[in-house]
Amino acid sequence: MTPILPTPDHYLHNLIAMNSSMSKKLWRKALKEHFDCTCVYCGQTYELSNLTLDHVIPRSAGGETIASNIVPACQECNQKKASKPVKEFMRSTFGVNRLREYVISKHTNV
Repeated sequence: MTPILPTPDHYLHNLIAMNSSMSKKLWRKALKEHFDCTCVYCGQTYELSNLTLDHVIPRSAGGETIASNIVPACQECNQKKASKPVKEFMRSTFGVNRLREYVISKHTNV
């Protein structure tokens, strides 16, 4: 797994050599690579460009845009999850999957 930095602020030192949009892309890429380009919900592996990033705790429920609240998800899972709580979505969609739930909880501490 690629190590990731906890927040976008940790990438600011790179702004000397790159602009903020490049820094944001680096952060997003690092998050996806940290999970080996795998959707945390369904467990399928995708090309880097085919993964989206999802807020585990939705922003509408007070979730922050920090590395510990963002995970890679395929577009289908991201859309289906919407603003549902993660365990509710996982169990209603995939049943109980302790491994996938562990991967998410280890990263998010939820």
